[in-house]
Amino acid sequence: MNELKEILGIKLPKKTKISYATNSTKKIKKNTIFFGLKGSNRHGSAYAEEAINLGACIVVHNDPNFKVKNKKIFFVKDLENRIINFLNSLYGIDINNNNFFTFTGTNGKTSAAYLCHQLLENKNFKSIYVGTLGIKQKKRKFDNSFSSKTTPDIFELFEIISSINLNDPINICIEISSHALDQNRLSSISYMNSTSILNISSDHLDYHNNLSSYFDAKFKIFKINSATKLIDDKSNNLKNNYKFIKENDHKITSVSNKNKSSDIFFTINETSLLECKFNILINNPPNGQEDFKAKIFKFSCSLFPEFNICNLVFAICSLGFDHFSANDINDLSFLKLPKGRVELMKNIPANIIIDYAHNSNAFEVLLNSVEKYFDNLVVVFGCGGNRDKTKRPKMLGQAIKSSSKVIFTSDNSRNESFSNIFKDSKVGNKLDNVIAIEDRKEAIIYGSKLLGKDDCMIILGKGHEETQEISGKFLHHSDHEVVYEIYS
Repeated sequence: MNELKEILGIKLPKKTKISYATNSTKKIKKNTIFFGLKGSNRHGSAYAEEAINLGACIVVHNDPNFKVKNKKIFFVKDLENRIINFLNSLYGIDINNNNFFTFTGTNGKTSAAYLCHQLLENKNFKSIYVGTLGIKQKKRKFDNSFSSKTTPDIFELFEIISSINLNDPINICIEISSHALDQNRLSSISYMNSTSILNISSDHLDYHNNLSSYFDAKFKIFKINSATKLIDDKSNNLKNNYKFIKENDHKITSVSNKNKSSDIFFTINETSLLECKFNILINNPPNGQEDFKAKIFKFSCSLFPEFNICNLVFAICSLGFDHFSANDINDLSFLKLPKGRVELMKNIPANIIIDYAHNSNAFEVLLNSVEKYFDNLVVVFGCGGNRDKTKRPKMLGQAIKSSSKVIFTSDNSRNESFSNIFKDSKVGNKLDNVIAIEDRKEAIIYGSKLLGKDDCMIILGKGHEETQEISGKFLHHSDHEVVYEIYS
């Protein structure tokens, strides 16, 4: 306890015991220290007294304008600089002793991080996945009890690592959202093995306000000190807009399956619903991988469709090519996509795919990749309430363009009416092949009745999720359960 006092530079009340740290009043429990830090909308000091009332043993904050007399509430001027050392000491973990493989992108970061995690475990390395799905280690089920965010904050990350029965160092394959980058959520981590931008298109403008700010947030991942920096070739054209990249000690490696002169060029040679074979040509390797220049690596896997091969290529390049053979075909058939990511449902007499896609670019890439395998596509999807309204008509437009029938339904309507969401989505679109069914279960049942033998229904937006947020309530709903109920 003396060490913790010295790190914070304060004198704790007698008999104070600290065993847990958080910056959220929702997570306060016995012997908790609450950190009141600057937030997106207001300073955490505003919750200091609430934290004490909820049972926090002590509160520390860095808000010079917050004045309150309470022997359990302390002002620490340079608090943010002390957090990492405090958490290291509290949990007995040196977080910077671990290996971080990080992925951001409008689409694909869940799949890329999860594939990277599987590659590491297959090579017998200690690894965890952290992201949208929660956390995953070996054969344990996904655990989303630690954080409701795509990217946990530093307090949640320490909680996650301390809960795992593994000693340092471990490999952490983690998604980093644009929100997390904008908020510097993991800025306390001084070094990462790899940082990747998989792609960038329009999304989350309800938070970032405009596309420029969204791009700025994504590119902040390259401000992190990392050995390997990867970017898709299309987004690579934007890097000259960022002066800090030019001054960076480590070069950025471009990845493409269209531009043969990109640093990493991959080709997809054979593809089906069951198998894919692809090659990776290394024109200009990342730092530390110079011995592999001009070499070609061959791979086979069972991933589908083609854009997931791009996610896999980023995962492979993040780890480095010394983990793979340059002489033989590397068999990656053990790899599986996470639940609700281009998931072709098994053991049913129909073709149905469930996917998490929730923006027009993801719709376009997915539907264009899938349509060649089937005669007709039936698309079931909705748009989230109280979120970016500009993407709604684009999503519907893309669904109409790529399918024979669109069933527009609910998807986390939150505090907006379904009719208003559909009204926004209709703007500029021809609705000849569109039907609106608010009840998501009924929409899926209706879609299943339209399927011929060689058709496919694609259910978008929810993926692995098992709730619907409607009018402030979280109601149970699983696309998977509905599908299996239909065909049981």
